Amino acid sequence: MRTKRLIYGAAVVALVLAAGCSKQSHIERKRDEARERWAVSRAEMVTKLARGEHEKGNFARARQQLDPLIRSSTPYAPAYVLSARLAADQGHLDEALGYACTATATDENLADAWYVRGTIEQTLGDPQAALNAYGKASSLEPADSRYVMAEAEMLVATEHVDGAATCLAGACSRLPGSAELHAALGDVRSRQSQYAEAAGLYRIALRLDPTNTAPRERLAIALFRSGAYAEAEPLLADLQASEPDFAIVWVCQMRADCLLALRRVEAAQALYQERADAAPDEAAPWVGLARCDILRDRLPEARRHLEEALARRPRHAEANGLIGYVLTATGRPGEAVPHLRLAMKDPACTDRDTIERLLAHAEEAAVTRTP
Repeated sequence: MRTKRLIYGAAVVALVLAAGCSKQSHIERKRDEARERWAVSRAEMVTKLARGEHEKGNFARARQQLDPLIRSSTPYAPAYVLSARLAADQGHLDEALGYACTATATDENLADAWYVRGTIEQTLGDPQAALNAYGKASSLEPADSRYVMAEAEMLVATEHVDGAATCLAGACSRLPGSAELHAALGDVRSRQSQYAEAAGLYRIALRLDPTNTAPRERLAIALFRSGAYAEAEPLLADLQASEPDFAIVWVCQMRADCLLALRRVEAAQALYQERADAAPDEAAPWVGLARCDILRDRLPEARRHLEEALARRPRHAEANGLIGYVLTATGRPGEAVPHLRLAMKDPACTDRDTIERLLAHAEEAAVTRTP
């Protein structure tokens, strides 16, 4: 009986001790959790204050606030994200990358951490790492256009244009009210030479955000490239009137090309002449003037303008092709042949089938006329 009482007493003591240990362990765990919550709460407050200093450009003050927090190794990813931004702004890119990597390791579901990491990887010249980081950010928060735009831009930069189109098309479906995304998809469609679709996307972007007129220029180009000259010309005329300094660069030339395609030859000729006067060293306006002369069957004048163009750009494909036509049409096929051959050698040569047929005709005519 005494033995049983001893065993029973030992068991009771063990249970009491176990309960005490369990209670102590629970209390310690609660204390640890409370300390962790306080540390994270403090980290959130400090990071918010430092972010305010950063936004005001007080980098030193922001760094002063963040440094003790970083040294404490508090697992609060936004603090490391802000540290990465600060270091990058001050030109310390390797240090910035270290902070960004710590941020993504601390919270792999924080999209902003991956985005900042992507910007640093891109600046450091690692496009694939940047693309991976942007893709992660975009997948975590697909409704944030910043991340989608960054991923799409990097896909284009790494020659994955079709992937960029798929990425942006999905984003436009998710965020149908984003003018920025529709304009970006228009840019990608233009790179794919899908100009009619690009024009439609630019129109949507302009309707969604009438205050941003940048897509208007790209809309005019897309309409021109798609052959919608009647729609492109008024837009180009408006650009020429509203931005005369900018227009002298390319709008005048493109609008003249539209007018010529619409057979408004006199108006086109006036614009080509304006462009030639403003930039006498360029070949394109002289080629435009020659095209006007050809449509009016003024071949001697056309030849004179083409010689002006070739004096500036001897290998200009269109100028060589047109002067080859003029020389053949005026009974000088032998002189036309070298110009037509030179046109064919230019990678920028368009309508090669026409040039090739003209070359064959000129060669045949030259042989026939040989005594």
